[in-house]
Amino acid sequence: MSRRSWRGLAITGLVLAAGGGAWAVAPTASADDAPRITQLAGVTDGATVSGTARIEARTSGTIDRVEFSLSGAGTATWTEREAPYYFMGINGATVPGWHAATAPEGAYTLTVRAIGPGGTTRQTVRFTVGRQAGEPAPTPTNGGTANAANPSVRNGVATFTANKSIGKLSVPDSWTEIVIGAGVTLRGNFFIPANRTKALTITGRDKQTSQLTGDGPHVKDYARAGVTTEAKIKLTLRNYTSVNPRFYHMWAKSAQVVMSGMRYLDNRDLGSNNSDGFSGGDDSLIENTFIDTWDDSAKLYTGDLTIRDTTIVHNRNGAPIQMAWGDYGQGTAILDGLTVVSNSSNGYNQGVFSWAGGTKADTRTIRIVGAGFTRKVNPGMVEAPLYAFKDGVKNKTIRVEGGVCSVVRSTSANTFQGANTSGNKVVVTGCR
Repeated sequence: MSRRSWRGLAITGLVLAAGGGAWAVAPTASADDAPRITQLAGVTDGATVSGTARIEARTSGTIDRVEFSLSGAGTATWTEREAPYYFMGINGATVPGWHAATAPEGAYTLTVRAIGPGGTTRQTVRFTVGRQAGEPAPTPTNGGTANAANPSVRNGVATFTANKSIGKLSVPDSWTEIVIGAGVTLRGNFFIPANRTKALTITGRDKQTSQLTGDGPHVKDYARAGVTTEAKIKLTLRNYTSVNPRFYHMWAKSAQVVMSGMRYLDNRDLGSNNSDGFSGGDDSLIENTFIDTWDDSAKLYTGDLTIRDTTIVHNRNGAPIQMAWGDYGQGTAILDGLTVVSNSSNGYNQGVFSWAGGTKADTRTIRIVGAGFTRKVNPGMVEAPLYAFKDGVKNKTIRVEGGVCSVVRSTSANTFQGANTSGNKVVVTGCR
């Protein structure tokens, strides 16, 4: 998979940028490798901005990633890992930019960091978001009554500007992007027909307040997952909060899913529902995301999955990384900055890495790279098992490549074997 296909995103509010400021290279940088920001193209320092801003951090030296962080009347973070480094990313040759017309007016500070093996360089720029003379104020996004169609659809982009019950909304083929406004809660779910061939993006204007929530009690119905599809498409989910879905937060077993800057939350009935988090197809990505739900957080069923800069809360029910509930599936989980937080005071039904069913010989791989894998325990809670093979599971292998030996080695204390299990093992190679 090209790095372009998993461009980083974690937005918590307004996004905009400008040029100018000063850069400084970390003292440890070599002359050849030291990362530099040569220009922030888009808007000059001290500017007043409206309309659409397309901001590029132009660099020299060896760059691993560029991080954008915005504070002020709105906040946002964004990570780009491949040039050109555009705020809000780039889709092929298209630079979506950010629409200042939907942003709160006020003062902002944008900090941009270019990071590489030779050090870090930083540039800071300050600017103001305001309306041009004669420009209308933005449509309300505080959950009130919209002044226009809700959603309004323009050039394939459907924008929801006020709270709405959408039921099981079958996404029209003409829609290429769905936007959930800041302060907007949609009740129901997005159902993407199986015959769709076009890519689809669902995005929020504000990670905290752009929300998609279930519209009824739990039901075991894949068509009622927060976002659900059997289509083999690229599906991008970014920058909104999913709360208490009727089934999974998202289920897309054939789609390549790029999930970035998301929050998956469940705060009801303490584990007696299937509020699973993520189930996507081969070459999917979870990045800059927070998952706190009551069943399996991520399924390793249908191909390779990369998890980067993400936190998963491990509650009593379910596994942060679930291998399978039977003799099916395949894939490698690549962990590059995954933190798992134990969050139960009285034990766990499954471990961090779990196999919950099946008797045929099979292997799943956990590959730990870059920022690696970290475990934490919330105050007053007990640590979960690291590996678990549930009752009746046989002949399964969890292969771990890399990581810190003291964290990932299998021991009698961190590995659970259920009743009537046999032939299961954890194999660790290449740890340090």
